[in-house]
Amino acid sequence: MANIINFEMVGKLSLSKDSEKFHPYDVTEFSSGWIRRRLIFNVISGDNRHALTVEGGSFKDGHGDIYLFSKSKTDENGKRIQGEKLTIPFKDRLTSPLLEDVAEFKKFIIDLEVPNKRYVLKKAMEQNKDEGQISSEYIEFLGTDDIKAIEREYEQSNKKRREFITEWDYSEFIKKLIESEKYKNKLFKIIGTKEITYSDEKQRFYEKFIPTRIYLAKDDEEQKSIANMSLYYNSESLDSSSVDEKGKHYINGYVFQYDSTRKENIPCPLTVILPSVGDMADDKEKRINSLYLKQFTIEDSSWKELGIVVDILDGAQKVAISEEDLTPFQQDLIDLGETSLEQIAYENGGSLYGERIRENRFKGLAKGYSKGREDTAFEDENFTIKPIERENEIKNRAENELEDNEDFDLFDDELEE
Repeated sequence: MANIINFEMVGKLSLSKDSEKFHPYDVTEFSSGWIRRRLIFNVISGDNRHALTVEGGSFKDGHGDIYLFSKSKTDENGKRIQGEKLTIPFKDRLTSPLLEDVAEFKKFIIDLEVPNKRYVLKKAMEQNKDEGQISSEYIEFLGTDDIKAIEREYEQSNKKRREFITEWDYSEFIKKLIESEKYKNKLFKIIGTKEITYSDEKQRFYEKFIPTRIYLAKDDEEQKSIANMSLYYNSESLDSSSVDEKGKHYINGYVFQYDSTRKENIPCPLTVILPSVGDMADDKEKRINSLYLKQFTIEDSSWKELGIVVDILDGAQKVAISEEDLTPFQQDLIDLGETSLEQIAYENGGSLYGERIRENRFKGLAKGYSKGREDTAFEDENFTIKPIERENEIKNRAENELEDNEDFDLFDDELEE
């Protein structure tokens, strides 16, 4: 059963202003000696603004280990050997020879190289070694056929990729990246997971976006913010009562997330919006809309699973200008033939901003679900969170021990002007 919501965003990075009530970068020391470092930064993607969180910590007195997992390997007989638990002292987190063995999924990565450039540099060097020359395609991309210059660029390119095994260092580097004038107004591709947690004390859910990969994007790359998930729903999930008023179908389903207190997956409510195309849509749009609507329509008491992709909307969205959006004066001008809706729309860029929207808008099916929804063995009781003993909750909230690091220059001149 999938229990991860993966997201991908393309946009610009920024920090909100520090204030008395909100600190985008916060370092807090507790009486236990634990120091928490938390960064909350923004991704501005089109009309949307998303807050992403990176939080890590260490002990002030310098004790503790980082618990990781090693890469899977293939032995000399071609047999696949699964990765194993791996432990690195916190003080060695940036220099340990074991870093090369850490599994990719346990790393946090930032790559500031131009997309595809490192690949072309490597291929150009290999081609020169094998054939004694470099193809015109590679030369055009790199702007040179000087193999020595290409080798130097490749060496510098590798330095632009940073790998971290703790959020402690990862958050600090992101902060410096955002504050650097060198990457101001640059687009980045951010990949990560959406985490939903449940508070037994307050009996409510909290969610946050946690980035695990940050890559420099092309200047002209399309800005987007999407997420993949497995949604679980039943006959009561689909709500079409406000289609006429809002033009939206609401699918009130669930996703499963791991709960560290209970040591198991728990159901977390999540609403997905399926827009109604309306009477003015063409036949193809109506058929597509009807096809997906049937996927969320259930007649019996069963629970279904469907992998979906959603657009993550969070902000005032641009909408096409219609006559209802015009002032009485503009409407009179159109009635008298002094101007037209097209002219007014052109003067305003063809659109205007509507009200702020925060929703998961259905975009399509996730990979592997071309057959449509799948049957499950779940029953209603599987979507109820059972209470736990308070003593167990306190016990399981124990902080992970990390060890502080001796003086180490985490940043070289990569982010310097």
